[in-house]
Amino acid sequence: MGAQSDLSIEALIGQILVSARISGAAEVAAWRKPEKDLRRLVRRDYVRDLRRNLSYRQLQALLGAAEGPLPRLNREPLGIMPIEDQAQLASDLRVHFKAAPHTGNEGLALRGFYVNKTQEMLKRPLIYVNTAHHPLAVSTTFCHEVGHHFATEIFGRDAQPVHLFFDADYSGHLGDPAELAADVLVSLAGYPEPVARRIFSKPWNWGLVARAGNLTDAAFSEIHAHLKETYGLDLTAGIPPRQSLNYLCGMIHYAKLRWALLAEFDI
Repeated sequence: MGAQSDLSIEALIGQILVSARISGAAEVAAWRKPEKDLRRLVRRDYVRDLRRNLSYRQLQALLGAAEGPLPRLNREPLGIMPIEDQAQLASDLRVHFKAAPHTGNEGLALRGFYVNKTQEMLKRPLIYVNTAHHPLAVSTTFCHEVGHHFATEIFGRDAQPVHLFFDADYSGHLGDPAELAADVLVSLAGYPEPVARRIFSKPWNWGLVARAGNLTDAAFSEIHAHLKETYGLDLTAGIPPRQSLNYLCGMIHYAKLRWALLAEFDI
């Protein structure tokens, strides 16, 4: 890739970061007050959303697309991926990659983005990750954006060229098949089947129809312990309170989605 191409990509990233302040105004507002989203996530039945927006065939297609690049997916936890490894995987997938910090009053709300539509200055898809976050959040963001890349292959290109990932409003992902597919990849990476079956071993309220509603205190404790032991993320130490609440929203979201995948598809 030549210097001119590098400059074009940097220019595109700059444009997206500036426009994100306007297009993501609602998400930034939600990021400032994560308690509302947290209450929605705790009550939500994820199986219902999964059933409405992602079929078993599409899930299998997602797993098939990830099998080569991520051979350990759903077999063992994917550890925190260093930026160098992220860049290598992006190169293997023929995707442009940029990792850089983006902070400020609103910048930290943005976790990253995926550009899936060919533009004049972009002949391949683009992944951007905001490295101002905790290393686990950065690795999770990259996994989410790779999920968008796979989802594009499954669902085809959509009318939305840029998918912005904000550290807020996770409940909004549950009605969008492309966002849901990207989040599924993260859930499978963080909670592979052996871990998921241990944490969600008791079908508390599945009944005749699978449901994934409120997490029990025991399951919540296991989830937090898993993240602390496997990824070094402790929400009770070293993270600013508001950021900790936003990470808590993500923790609950990906865990309940993983529970729903187990309950609905036995995966």
